[in-house]
Amino acid sequence: MSKIRILYKDNQIFVKSKLDRRETIDERELQVLSQMQIYGVMFPEVQGRKKLSYRSPAGITLHEYLAKGIRKKDFTNILFQIAEITKKIECCALNLKNMILNVQYTFINEKTKQIYFIYQPIKSQNFCTSIFDYLNDVVFGTVFQAQEDMKFINDFIDFIKGMNSYSAKKLENYLRNVCPELYGQQRGHSRETGDGEETTLLEETTSLEKDTEFLEEGGTMLLEEGTTLLENAQTVRAHLVRSSNYDRVDINKPVFRIGKEKSYVDYFVANNNAVSRIHADIVKRGESFYIKDNNSTNHTFVNGKMIDKNEEIEIFDGDAIMLANEGFEFHICG
Repeated sequence: MSKIRILYKDNQIFVKSKLDRRETIDERELQVLSQMQIYGVMFPEVQGRKKLSYRSPAGITLHEYLAKGIRKKDFTNILFQIAEITKKIECCALNLKNMILNVQYTFINEKTKQIYFIYQPIKSQNFCTSIFDYLNDVVFGTVFQAQEDMKFINDFIDFIKGMNSYSAKKLENYLRNVCPELYGQQRGHSRETGDGEETTLLEETTSLEKDTEFLEEGGTMLLEEGTTLLENAQTVRAHLVRSSNYDRVDINKPVFRIGKEKSYVDYFVANNNAVSRIHADIVKRGESFYIKDNNSTNHTFVNGKMIDKNEEIEIFDGDAIMLANEGFEFHICG
């Protein structure tokens, strides 16, 4: 059995895995993971014959998240993601038994609600928890808020017990039937606290206030030919984090272009033919940011919802962006 160690550093989660003497890296699976870049599966980097390392954006373990007290829609969102990720694993001819199905080693970004699994591309006789045991751990490890209807949970437990063998498609269809309002729904841009209170984006980011009097404490003003210089003012900046390799991409132009045509874009997406030549623009207007799909072949998605071709929508801190099947996480900082 592999030895796994988790480190938290610089707003990222680092996972180190050391294989035992009977385990070997499966080169075919490693190549599949490199080519497919499955969203929600942490990409493994090989460090020698017996070591793998992983990175994911900031978050906490699923075990911690479930114990905080969540609502039915947050719980269902997790189940939808489990169904989608395991379906992709099966479609790519990968081995479901190579997923680390342990809520202590599954991670969730609390802003985007995206979960991240560790997948070990290895040949091994030592297999971890079964998917049924994992789903039971998710169900019985969840603390629900007092007002939630527990009939849904009891019905779901009965559904799991009635499955002779695991099918991601059956799980997805079941969730779609019992929660049609949540299937494919875009996560809202407002954030909610553990008490159910909504907090706006202005409470999470530092922005410039145009009406502030800068003649107070430390602020200086220089008038020269009608120009006002605010020495201590901050500029709102933004960046993307690419899910496949955790590249940080600074948005450093008013119109920032992304695509696979190297000579025409500001960020070149290598090794992914699904991305269009000039796929999308990120536009900065004042203190706000927008994304525009440039009539791409395989579309642009924000928090799982496809935007129309040539449509421009506002994006917010923590949003999950997909250009075709290439995932990014968007961040704003003051």
